[in-house]
Amino acid sequence: MILIIGGAFQGKERAAEKIAAAAAAGGKNIGPVLAAFHRSVRDYMETRPQAREEEIRAYAAGVVRDHPSAVITMDEVGCGVVPVDGKERAYREAAGWAGQELAAMADEVYRVTAGILTRIK
Repeated sequence: MILIIGGAFQGKERAAEKIAAAAAAGGKNIGPVLAAFHRSVRDYMETRPQAREEEIRAYAAGVVRDHPSAVITMDEVGCGVVPVDGKERAYREAAGWAGQELAAMADEVYRVTAGILTRIK
């Protein structure tokens, strides 16, 4: 699995598509591009508002087990002003835990800033 992180609208999906296409052209088995994983974390939290760290990490790990050759993109949502709303703070924490789990399980991790891809793992 390959993880691509970065701020909103920095070019993560385009980078994911390029990585997937290059791998496929090289004969590697690359799975789907799972874009905006942070949104699936939000959806998960909407249905399970009491979910804690272990459950969120298990959710992320399950996605990797189901899609071991995927290219996953995820916004870095923990930067900036801390929201006053407790529900929003819980989502940011959950997204952070999920991102940590994905990064630990990933074969490669990239950060995209202004369309520039930098490998960090």
